[in-house]
Amino acid sequence: MRFFKSSFIILAALFLTACAIVPGGEVYISDADRKMSDETPSITLEQIEFHKITPANTMARKVKRRQPHRNAKLERQVKNYAYKVGAGDILQVTVWEHPELLNLGAEGLPAIGFLIDSQGNIFYPYVGRMHVAGQSIYTIRDQLSESLAKYIENPQLDVTVTTFASKKIYLTGEIARPAPLVMQGRAITLLDAITQAGGVTANADMNDIVVVRKAKRRHIDLYAMMHYGDMRQNILLIDGDQIHIASQKPKYAYVMGQVAAPLTIAVSPEGTTLAEALGRAHGINEQSADASAIYVIRDSQVKGKVAKVYMLDLSNMAAMVLASKFEILSEDVVYIAKSPIVKWNQLLSVVNPTLGLPSTLNSTKASVQSIFN
Repeated sequence: MRFFKSSFIILAALFLTACAIVPGGEVYISDADRKMSDETPSITLEQIEFHKITPANTMARKVKRRQPHRNAKLERQVKNYAYKVGAGDILQVTVWEHPELLNLGAEGLPAIGFLIDSQGNIFYPYVGRMHVAGQSIYTIRDQLSESLAKYIENPQLDVTVTTFASKKIYLTGEIARPAPLVMQGRAITLLDAITQAGGVTANADMNDIVVVRKAKRRHIDLYAMMHYGDMRQNILLIDGDQIHIASQKPKYAYVMGQVAAPLTIAVSPEGTTLAEALGRAHGINEQSADASAIYVIRDSQVKGKVAKVYMLDLSNMAAMVLASKFEILSEDVVYIAKSPIVKWNQLLSVVNPTLGLPSTLNSTKASVQSIFN
């Protein structure tokens, strides 16, 4: 009993004194620096979100991203779309039984049509200068019919656009054929534009493409649209839209702590789960890991918070079901803590040599701290 009490006193002294470190390559910290670090920690508990990994937060993101969805609003927009002419477009106006009203080329060549000038006007026989920019061909036809009715009984006419030039969409970045795309008189969606430009390159970041419209940016998940049919990501394009597809940046997560092989893993566009991350690290170290203390640490998006920590207890093997569904994001850190017995054994490895050397008691505080922190 006396030996036990003496040992307990020595262990208490180890916790309360000393300022060296356990063999293992950690950096020495001065007492002043350690005091400042303790008084002003980089991150406090109040700045961390803690969440358990549960069925509710394992599949939510995947279900949202990977299910096909219709876009009823877009379907209505495409159905009701009417091209509005603009400067640079060329119109052909055909008045039945009145070929003299055609705008003929030299020596009776096929009609060259009526060019819309920079002011948005055309000049038509009998009617004179007429503003047409911003109008559909159906509106222009009705206006011409009304104006020509003063000179021609019951005029029957048709208006078509023979050359489209006024409206362009710009595609840049990781696209097969980056170039302005001229709108050809029909509704064109984001998916249409990318397809017409030959699709994206193998190096494209499909998870986040940017559409710039009137100085406002919109981020779109092209991967979800093209691979899972999520048409909610598709939009109707308008004149002047800029579509930029950035190069794919490598996305990594980090597996650390008590695993067989700590490593950096690439996060797949298809998604990488916690179970896959542990598998690539060859699993947790059964001799040293605390299976009940599996953590996934990521950046917090909540105001006033710095980090978000997800916790999973894998001592219950059924929890592997959750690990196989919890999705790892880029820049996540997967950390597996030491088991309590390993911490105790490490403590003993420091204590045993010290018991016979009282003069070295002052060299063990940091060692103990490094084991239990």
